[in-house]
Amino acid sequence: MDFASEINEAISLGLDGFKLFIQHKISENKDYLKQFFWLPQDGTQMTVLNYLIAAHQEQEGELEAEECESDLTEFIDYVLELSEDKNVGEPLHQAIVAGKLQLAFHLLGIERCIEENSRANVIALSEEMRKKAKANKYDMDRRDSEGRTLISLILNIKNIALLINILMNKLNIHATTSMTDARVRFQPIHQAVVLDFADGVRLLAAEGAQLANPLGVMKDTPLILAARLGKINAMEALLEFPGENLQLEAENNNLFEDKMTGHTAMEELCERIANNNEKNEAIRGVAMLLCRGAEPPLREEMRQLLSSNRIALLKAIDKYLEDKPGLVDAFVNRCHVTDGPLHNIVYADHSWGSSIRHLFGTPSEAAFIVENLVIRKYNDSQVEQANGTPLSFATAESLARERNHLKLYAEFVRRYTQAYDSQIFTNRWSTMRWMIAEGRCDWATVVNYARNHPTSRTRIIWGEMFHPMPKLHEDIEETSENSSEHTVRMA
Repeated sequence: MDFASEINEAISLGLDGFKLFIQHKISENKDYLKQFFWLPQDGTQMTVLNYLIAAHQEQEGELEAEECESDLTEFIDYVLELSEDKNVGEPLHQAIVAGKLQLAFHLLGIERCIEENSRANVIALSEEMRKKAKANKYDMDRRDSEGRTLISLILNIKNIALLINILMNKLNIHATTSMTDARVRFQPIHQAVVLDFADGVRLLAAEGAQLANPLGVMKDTPLILAARLGKINAMEALLEFPGENLQLEAENNNLFEDKMTGHTAMEELCERIANNNEKNEAIRGVAMLLCRGAEPPLREEMRQLLSSNRIALLKAIDKYLEDKPGLVDAFVNRCHVTDGPLHNIVYADHSWGSSIRHLFGTPSEAAFIVENLVIRKYNDSQVEQANGTPLSFATAESLARERNHLKLYAEFVRRYTQAYDSQIFTNRWSTMRWMIAEGRCDWATVVNYARNHPTSRTRIIWGEMFHPMPKLHEDIEETSENSSEHTVRMA
């Protein structure tokens, strides 16, 4: 009787009969569970454990016992109990490749897996699972017959619970695996990026993955790889870690015409925008890089490309910074540097488009989006305010004590815009409005302009910020009191 027929017959005897069969085989040959046996169907070689895993069927839902006859979990457990080396035949690899994840969890001692749609923070989840982790005897760095590591197989199926579990077992997170026909060696962090597996990137980075190690002949760092392939979710996860670890300005071997200069992550995204290759996602990637301190592209044509998409870019920045107030001040300050490359990208230039806007009195909204970032941050109740009051509700006294010119200028722009929009008849060519829109203004400019133009709207708003106009009823009461005092003296 051949091996497969023999094992099938033993399984048909039930668990107790199977145990007696295995015990008898081991008594005849102590290495029985280590040995591989040829299968006539396809010529493969399998151990007893491999055969059981291949024959095992996962339970789906709440099946009755008679419907689960092919659930061989208990048979597998018994063979593992008697096995000196549980890694022979790579049972974990086999279960994962076969998609038998319930069995894989069981082999690792994880009785409950995380729901796929879980929105939990994976780093916090990892810490929670670490407390419940059980020791196991599997070699987490072992490769299967095709040279694949466990971590590589788990990344392919994007299973968070399995990934967290093996990462807790101190495996080598830097080990490479060939992933393409060209036999390019991918580290797990590269693989997670290519798969756009953001939570996988986070877990690997938190465990100390090499975040700036290049891949292949293109010399793509994980960040450049994400940019070049448009894996923006993976890029977002990478950018949650310190920029110096990522090397934001690193260049790859995708050379420009000079055959000497490669592309940065920023420039790879610009190429995707220029080619209309998932343009909105590429703009989102540029927004994230700029917010994290990356420099704009060096080439003027790429800067012009970003400038022509400035509103879409700023809206992406606005959305990205919505829950990242700590990044706001640095980004806005960079925008305000008049001789900096970011200034020319963000603010309206002096092109024919700018001339058309001037003709019709419709300035770009870009500058107002930028200043609103500051307003939103300092109006957020979750952000600690220096004076204990949200910026838009600050009193004249608190504004007089304020030393942050970024906040003062943003509040001025808010009040100026509010006053302008409330007018029935507006001056579309208001000097200050256009100075704000074109980025030719900051707090010092406002102060100087207000002092030199005492009748201007700017002077009124600037004055009200620090010396608010008295309310009408207060004027009446004060006049009434003064009149009464005068009458008494006359009497």
